[in-house]
Amino acid sequence: MCKPLRTVLLLATAVVAAAPARAATTTGNLSVTVEVVATCKVGAASLGFGTYGVGQTADLRAQGSIAYEGCGTSQLKVHLDGGTSRNTAARTLVNAAGNKLAYQLYRDSARSKVWGTGSNALTFTPTSASGTLVVYGTIPGGQSVPVGTYSDTVLVTIDF
Repeated sequence: MCKPLRTVLLLATAVVAAAPARAATTTGNLSVTVEVVATCKVGAASLGFGTYGVGQTADLRAQGSIAYEGCGTSQLKVHLDGGTSRNTAARTLVNAAGNKLAYQLYRDSARSKVWGTGSNALTFTPTSASGTLVVYGTIPGGQSVPVGTYSDTVLVTIDF
């Protein structure tokens, strides 16, 4: 083979070897989603009356708290249901034997506004996304019930 032809073949081979191989390409779509959910929730909530003497004549008053978390700063409406009595106007604490002791929950320290549901819920605009509300309670005096531990569970619901 003559030298110029061999040089041309070597150069052609070098050019072909240096050229990158073409790969095939394709495209598609990546679907990106997120579900945004409300984070408002009821935190710790409790009210303890302490002790009530059998037949005591004076009302027993106490106050407790209801914490709310991550609720934003728009208007909130906090409902308290009737507990085991299912009646916000006539709440009762109950012992293991089924005996009942009347009590009530209020939205105000004067204990003039029963805290319930609907129009009796507490409506307010918070200054921060999380906080604590005061709940006022009263067990009326003059109730004669057997000794023991009495309790109730009240459902707290926040509309936000």
